[in-house]
Amino acid sequence: MKANAVFGPLFAPFARLHRNVRLQTKITVPLLCLLLVSSSIVGGVFYYQAKQVIISQMEARLESETEKIREKIALMKFTFAADEKTYKKRLQYELRQQQAALAQKGLAIQQFMVREGRFEPLENITKQSIDFPAELGIEIQEQRFGVTHVDVGGTVHTLAYTHSPEENFIYVIAVKQEQYLAPLVQTGRFIAFTITASLLLSLMLCWLIVRGITAPFQALIGKMRQVSAGDLTQRTDLDHEGPEIRSIADSFNHMVAQMAEIVNQIKQMITQLNRDGYDIRHAAEEAGERSSLLALRLETVNRGVEETASSTATASSSFQRMKADMDEMLSAITSVLSSGQDMEKVAQHGQERIDELTAMIRRFSQTYEQLDMRMTALHDQSESIGSVVSLIQNIAKQTKMLALNATIEAARAGQYGRGFAVVADEVAKLAGESEKATVEIAKIVRSIQAETYSVSAETTQASEQLQESMTKLSEAENAFLQLRRAIDRTATELEAASSDLSNISRDLGEVDAALETFVAISQETKTSTEEMLHTSREQLSSIEKSRKLANELLAQSGRLHELSNQFHVG
Repeated sequence: MKANAVFGPLFAPFARLHRNVRLQTKITVPLLCLLLVSSSIVGGVFYYQAKQVIISQMEARLESETEKIREKIALMKFTFAADEKTYKKRLQYELRQQQAALAQKGLAIQQFMVREGRFEPLENITKQSIDFPAELGIEIQEQRFGVTHVDVGGTVHTLAYTHSPEENFIYVIAVKQEQYLAPLVQTGRFIAFTITASLLLSLMLCWLIVRGITAPFQALIGKMRQVSAGDLTQRTDLDHEGPEIRSIADSFNHMVAQMAEIVNQIKQMITQLNRDGYDIRHAAEEAGERSSLLALRLETVNRGVEETASSTATASSSFQRMKADMDEMLSAITSVLSSGQDMEKVAQHGQERIDELTAMIRRFSQTYEQLDMRMTALHDQSESIGSVVSLIQNIAKQTKMLALNATIEAARAGQYGRGFAVVADEVAKLAGESEKATVEIAKIVRSIQAETYSVSAETTQASEQLQESMTKLSEAENAFLQLRRAIDRTATELEAASSDLSNISRDLGEVDAALETFVAISQETKTSTEEMLHTSREQLSSIEKSRKLANELLAQSGRLHELSNQFHVG
C-alpha cells in the first residue's frame, strides 16, 4: 500500500495512456522501438570501430611519413655536409615530393617544425598557417616523437611529429581529420539509410502480424456492438483461430444465450404485471368514489361548526382588543403620570439652579462695582503720579540751569574754580538722568491710565450685561412656576381618568372570560369534526396513492415492455 501511495501518482499518466491506446499500437510501437534501438546500437558500434581503425591506420601512415623525412634529413645531412645550400634545396625538394605523393592519395598536408616550443612554418613549403595552442608546441617538444589530435577553431587536426637531431628541430605533419574520414561519413549515411529501410520493412511486417492478431478481436467487438443494440441472435464463429480466441468466442456465445433467456422471462413477468396493475387500479377507483361522498358530508358539518366558532372567536377577539386598548391607555396614563412626576422634579431642580445662578450673578455685580471703584481710585492716583513727575521734570530742568551757571562761574574763577566745576558737571549729569527717568515714568503712567480707562469701560459694560441677565433669570423663574402649576393640574386629572379606566378594564375581563368558555366549547366541536374529516381525507389520500401506484406500475410495465421489445431474441 505504501509503494502504491508513493509511486501511484508517478505512473498515473502511463496508466491513462495504457487505457487510451489501441492494442495494435501497443504491439507495433514497442517492436519498432526495439528494432530502432538495436539497429542504432549495431550501426553506432560499427561506425565507431571503423572510425577507430581508419584513425589508427592514418596515425601509422603519418608516423611512417615523418620517419622517412627524418631518415632523409640524416642521409642528406651526411651527403651534403660541405654544401649547405645544396642540402636546403634537396630538403625542400623532398618535402614537396612528400606533399605531392600524399595529395595524389587525397591528403592535403601542412608541414611545420617545432623549435623551442613554437610552431614555425617551413620556408617555401608551408602554404597555410594554423594557430596551434602554445602549450601544444611545448608538449610536442617534450615528447619528441608521436601522434596527437587537436581541435583548432572547430576543425580536428591529426599531427604526426618526429625529432631530427641533425637539424635540432621537430618535424610535424598536420592533416585535417575530415579529409581521411570522408569515406566513413558516406558509410555512416549508408548505415542510416539501411536502418531506415529496415525499419520501414519491419513496420510493414509488424502491421501484417498485428492485424492478424487483432482481426478476431475486431470481429468480436462488432458482434458485441450489435448485441448492445438489442440483437441477441448474434453469435461468433472463430473456430479457425487459436484456442485462446476460441475460448473467448465460446464464452461470448454462452453469455448472449443466457441474456436471451433472461429477456424472455422478463417479458412473461411484464405480461402478468400488467394484469395485476389493472385489477388494483379498478379497486382503488371504487374505494375512492365512496370516500369522496363521506368527505363531502363531513365538510358540510365542519363548515357549520367553523362558522359558529368563527363568530364566537370574532366577538372574543373584539373584546380582547378593547381590553388591550384599555390596558394600553391605562399604561399610557400611568406613564404620563410618571413623566409628570419626573417633570415636577426637573422643574424644581431648574428652579433651584435659577436661584443659585441669580445669587451668583448678584455676587458678580457687587464684585464688578468694587472693581470699578478701585479702577477709578487707581486712575486718580496715576494722575497724582503724573503731577509729581511734572514737578520732578521742572526741578531737573532748573537743576541743569543752575549747574550750567555754576560751570560758567567756575570757568571765570580759573584754577580756583576747577573743583566746583567738576561738582557742577556731576550735578548736570544727574539732572539729565533725572529728566530722562521722569520722561520714562511719564510714558508708563500714561500707559497705566489708558489701561485703567479700558478696564473701567469693560467693567461698566459687564455690569450692564449682568443686570440684563438678572432680568432674564427673573422671567425664567416665573415661567418655571407656571409650568409646575400646569403639571400639578394635569397629574390630578390623569389620576381620575386612570381610576375610571381600571373599573372598565375589570368589567371587560369578566365578559372576555365568558366568551372564552363559549369559544372553547366551539373549538372542541370543531376539532372533533376536523378529526373525522382528516381521517376521511387520509383514507381518500391512501386510495389515491394506491391508484397512482397502480398507474405507475402499469407505466413501468409499459416501459419494461418497450425495453424488452428492443431485444431481438429470435
